[in-house]
Amino acid sequence: MKCITLSIRHAPALRIDARGLLPASLAALAAREIEHLPLWHGTERLALAEFFDVRLDDDVSGDTPCLVFAGDLRRFDRVGWKMDGGQLIVEGSVGDLVGEQMTAGSIVVAGDSGSFTACELAGGRIEIGGNTGDFAAAALPGDMDGMRGGTLIVRGNAGERFGDRMRRGTALVFGNAGAFAASRMVAGTIGIAGEVGEHLAYGMRRGSLVLPGTQPSLANRFTENDGDVDVFWRLLSRSLAREGGSFRALAEIKPRRLVGDISVEGKGEVLVAE
Repeated sequence: MKCITLSIRHAPALRIDARGLLPASLAALAAREIEHLPLWHGTERLALAEFFDVRLDDDVSGDTPCLVFAGDLRRFDRVGWKMDGGQLIVEGSVGDLVGEQMTAGSIVVAGDSGSFTACELAGGRIEIGGNTGDFAAAALPGDMDGMRGGTLIVRGNAGERFGDRMRRGTALVFGNAGAFAASRMVAGTIGIAGEVGEHLAYGMRRGSLVLPGTQPSLANRFTENDGDVDVFWRLLSRSLAREGGSFRALAEIKPRRLVGDISVEGKGEVLVAE
């Protein structure tokens, strides 16, 4: 299958909407056609070749299209927007809304990502090698549902409102998370290995929040629960252990279970691996 490499020539002066650059759509084009694809640079419409050098290779090792961005894409937003298959690799950092409403495939970012990473993700896998901004795995402004499926892995730190209104899927942070993590969570699984900010799990209704490395301050919004979760914990911990790091040893620990947010009659759970 074809592998397309877009090597950035220079950082644009303004932000660029890159939503049309997807592995499957570019794999059907010749190099010259890719070079002439339009990109909006502010109010100016420019050809892709103004910003990227294009190289096409036949990737005999895989049967899915592959798109590689070589260079710093901090000013490029909506990379992987509504992606429905293939593999997308960013060798540097990337802008806002990476993987927005993605349904299938794989996105790997070596560096950092901006705000709204994996917002309303429905399927596939996104891995951020560095830090991510606010509202990762959350909902778009005005929408009711955040992440709806798939997997988000953040190897660094996450900003505020991580997993806000999350409904399904798995989202893990290997570093710290800002304020209001898991706020208004409806379902799914969130894991945060490092420190967490204030107002953790604010308005949480259902779902599971796993904390292997910190003792949370949940004020009076959560209550201790001694219910038997051994079977569920064995299944969940084995699933998270595949990602490594602080999640690898969870199966060896019996968690403390807190239930809430009782201020909204929530039935979510915070599992603290002590």
